[in-house]
Amino acid sequence: MDEDAIAVIQQAERIIYRAGWRLLEEAALEGLARTRGLCWAPLEPRSEVIQLVTYDGEHIGHIRRDRAAGPGQTWVAVPQPRGRPAGSYRSAQEAAEALAVACGKPSPRIPGRQET
Repeated sequence: MDEDAIAVIQQAERIIYRAGWRLLEEAALEGLARTRGLCWAPLEPRSEVIQLVTYDGEHIGHIRRDRAAGPGQTWVAVPQPRGRPAGSYRSAQEAAEALAVACGKPSPRIPGRQET
């Protein structure tokens, strides 16, 4: 196979991957749309590695496990839409709460929080 054909196949694979990611994201956000307060849910139902985070149903970003982080820092908060990590935390809850604060939301320590 020549280089042009390989490049076309690789581009098609990237498009399919992004479309699949978007479908998973839409499904997870649909489940969080009517929630109150700070909530999070897995992007992929069979894995808790990446979780979408909402505040009063508004998508504010995601949190993800990061085994490469330092000792005791296993979760990374990533605000929407920047896509750059905003810090590392010891738990999914700490990461989600920090994400809410970074997005200018009121204190996240209110009823409605969903832990996984």
